[in-house]
Amino acid sequence: MRLMELAVLATLMFSNAVEAAGELVGGAMTFKGVVVALPCSIAPGSEKVPVDFGEISTKSLYATGKTTPIAFSIVLEDCNPSVFDSVTVTFDGDRNSNMTDRLAIKSVAPSGASGVGIGLEESDGSPIRLNMPTNATAITDTVMQLNFQAFVEGEPQALANGTLTTGAFTATANYTLNYQ
Repeated sequence: MRLMELAVLATLMFSNAVEAAGELVGGAMTFKGVVVALPCSIAPGSEKVPVDFGEISTKSLYATGKTTPIAFSIVLEDCNPSVFDSVTVTFDGDRNSNMTDRLAIKSVAPSGASGVGIGLEESDGSPIRLNMPTNATAITDTVMQLNFQAFVEGEPQALANGTLTTGAFTATANYTLNYQ
């Protein structure tokens, strides 16, 4: 009988060892995230807003210094005024080194335009400074349209010296929505 007790005891010892080997304490897990309340979403089509100035007459630029402003909008949707009260927009991009708060242009071809910059205005004609927030607009509806204007302006030196260069150009501005 003693031999049988030893056999049962040995079986129990080995089965506990096998069971214990089936467990391995792992490492720690870390979870993180940020819960945010966005008062609005950018509507499809407002991620990239095209502004086409068409053909710009140098004669007109020499006479008035700038073009008639072209309206453009940033559309927001799914807005919730209970999250934030208002929104401002901050525009920035490559700056024209010869003009204050004007975007630099890039010539499309080797003999493209030069001597001009792009200016931005509020819908009421108030100037917009680059890298500064616009006037605040109250968040009141589920869909909002933020209205602005852009214009082409001759560089003072190019206008004075008659050195505007004709040709195609592009310019890029980035915008950031700021909620209050």
